Amino acid sequence: MATSLWLDDLAVFAAEAEAGSERERLALHVADAAIALLAGMRSTDGRIAATLMQRFDTSPLAHAARLAAVMRLSEIDDIHRPTAVTASAIAVPCALALRAHADDRSAARFADAIFVGQELALRLALAMGGASLLARGLWPTYLVAPFGAAAATARLLGLNAARTAQALALALAQTPRAPGRTAPTPCPGRWPLFGNAVRAGGFAALAAADGIDGDPALLNDAWLAGIGGGDADPTPLRELDPASPLIAQASIKPHCSAKQTLGAVHGLRELLARGIDPAGIDSIDIEVPRAYAGMIARETPAASRLASIVSAPLQLALAALQPASLDDVSRDALDWRGPLGAFAAKVGVRADPALDAFYPRQWPARITVTAGRRREQILVTDSPGDPAMPFDTAAVIDKATRVVGARRGRALVRTAMSACEDASALNTLGHQFDLPDR
Repeated sequence: MATSLWLDDLAVFAAEAEAGSERERLALHVADAAIALLAGMRSTDGRIAATLMQRFDTSPLAHAARLAAVMRLSEIDDIHRPTAVTASAIAVPCALALRAHADDRSAARFADAIFVGQELALRLALAMGGASLLARGLWPTYLVAPFGAAAATARLLGLNAARTAQALALALAQTPRAPGRTAPTPCPGRWPLFGNAVRAGGFAALAAADGIDGDPALLNDAWLAGIGGGDADPTPLRELDPASPLIAQASIKPHCSAKQTLGAVHGLRELLARGIDPAGIDSIDIEVPRAYAGMIARETPAASRLASIVSAPLQLALAALQPASLDDVSRDALDWRGPLGAFAAKVGVRADPALDAFYPRQWPARITVTAGRRREQILVTDSPGDPAMPFDTAAVIDKATRVVGARRGRALVRTAMSACEDASALNTLGHQFDLPDR
């Protein structure tokens, strides 16, 4: 018989936990989320997704879905390596879109809603199996989007623990499965699907607020195992500690690159700094864990925008020859042929089982560069933005400057960071992402 994992403790956490000493770190992630939102909105994919998702529905729930889709498709939002979950893309859109429905519209309520949404999304993902879900063809962020969004929205609405438990139960009942492979279209369906998964969580909280109940007994060992198989483990759901949140382990991406490629990008930059001329490079060998070797080598950059972001050979070509393009979220003007294609052809990727021991807490890469008679090698286990090399305010401002422009970027970061402390700044931030006709 399945063992019940009652939602009571999770609901109490969602209803009562506060960002507290984590507020400063949270503010950095909110600022990073704002960068991703603005960059996503400016991209071709973002405009297509936003137009689709607001054509027939301009409700607050639809707005949350739109913001979530646009933010996630930017591929420049934060990520938690042990779960491969981009938690801010779940919690921040809900908090921005539904803030007007809160009985307490303070900056503190906004920050606490994001905090609990991130934390419960990450804990559920760990319980399901964490990053191992990727090997099962599943998308961890998509799976936990309703749950995290329900927690964030319930806190924003000020629901008590009992009603929050019902919101979480209703969200669990809407847990999606695999979205399928990404089609090489101008806007892959995975982005609107993700937005709708976030919307489902917001709906669950609004329904619970109106007295609609779910089934709290749904979350049990058998249910978790049905998703994560033998890797499922409910322990993270029982270890709630506001003083030691999982979001503290999250990485801020420095560039628009798949996280699986950023170790290699950092490694190449370190080797180039030793005086290697990109023009003289004969070959580059990348060794990574078996979990993602195929992913970062499989598709040619020409296949789609997303393929260009996932392709390690192209990312290294950009890092060596056209570094500013690493910050181009849209990738519309990127010509992977010519010098970029020639450089990418020099890059080989293979799996090294010895590196599996690092994964998934770290996503390493060993880079070997051969240039004539010179051969240089480096092992990278952490790259800029990881907890071992954390971003501070200056680094986030630098990212914003590169991605959205100096003037707009600085103002956006300052407003977003203040939004966790000041209601006026929160209103200013929210209005920047409101629907045009509101």
